[in-house]
Amino acid sequence: MGQSVCGCSKPSKEHLAPRKLSEKEVRFLLERTSYDRAEIDEWHTQFLKDSPDGKLNKKMFLKQYKKFNPNGKPEKLCEHVFRAFDADHNGFIDFNEFLISINLTSTDLNYKKKLEWVFSLYDIDANGSIDKNEFKTIIEAIYKVLDVKQRHSFKSVEQSANDLFQQIDTDKSKTISLDEFIKACTREKYLLELLAPSV
Repeated sequence: MGQSVCGCSKPSKEHLAPRKLSEKEVRFLLERTSYDRAEIDEWHTQFLKDSPDGKLNKKMFLKQYKKFNPNGKPEKLCEHVFRAFDADHNGFIDFNEFLISINLTSTDLNYKKKLEWVFSLYDIDANGSIDKNEFKTIIEAIYKVLDVKQRHSFKSVEQSANDLFQQIDTDKSKTISLDEFIKACTREKYLLELLAPSV
């Protein structure tokens, strides 16, 4: 690494975030999201304002998430949402991961893809199924984000988690497969809103 004029180490080129997306990156995002070229550029500019190095860490993610949920306690849910956004599990969310996840969570264009993403949120150990503890962990985190008024309109966390789990676990295997999850949420559309309210 070289030295700057002030004597500080200059960051290496691989640590500098590109200021403009390459044509290949734009095409990649055009194929995987519903955004057009101008919207992708707009999102990228904003992303770099919030994360100049092109990487969003958990701390910054929580800070940004709190802006949208100022009254809740999003720390636990944020941890799981961050994990689901961080597709390559490197501890950071890069722009591609960010935009693809934002697109999946904010549009109804591909309901199945959205359900797959929500499933990955609940599948904490990424083993391809959701057990009762994982399910309850995410339900509890969601309850903490919801404001007090909303919480009182639901059953207890434990009871809600058990009831929902039993409803989705149709083969009674004590785990929920991706297929069971998609079928249940497709059959009963309200489940997605219960399982991922405004995530």
